[in-house]
Amino acid sequence: MEPLPPVVAVGPESPPQRRPPWLAIGFTLVALVAGGIGFGLGRATGPDLLRSAGTTSVSPTPSSSSSPNVFTVSGTMTVNGLCGSGGYSDIRRGGQVEIVNQDNEVLGVGTLETGVGSCSFEFSVSGIPEGERLYGAKIGNANRGVIWHSEQDAKYQGFHLTLG
Repeated sequence: MEPLPPVVAVGPESPPQRRPPWLAIGFTLVALVAGGIGFGLGRATGPDLLRSAGTTSVSPTPSSSSSPNVFTVSGTMTVNGLCGSGGYSDIRRGGQVEIVNQDNEVLGVGTLETGVGSCSFEFSVSGIPEGERLYGAKIGNANRGVIWHSEQDAKYQGFHLTLG
């Protein structure tokens, strides 16, 4: 008779090692926080902040070869009635003019300057980048809305608005 092979004791299989779920959650949170901080720093130091502060990081002359093409938006705002009071108290010398793109992002800010007569104002906003689908002018309070033009019209005709 042949001897039997030795008996080997086999225990239960050990399950594969799994990482604790809190580890994946921790890595995800760290990545989100780091991305948010990076995005926030980029926005806080980007051209939008400079534009809103009244300065620009690019030259306002379109002939500059090292900067994107920019242009100046000009226009007028005329109030038929009592400007600077009543329902038109937001339309006055020094009132804010915003030029925005189709996504309502502010491209530049200017102010109303006195024009011909007491209720007519002129404005000019420089450093507006080319290449947007639409350009809008916001003057006065938020209830006034936005007047939209194509790039061509914004550049060469400007915005000529009347209230009242």
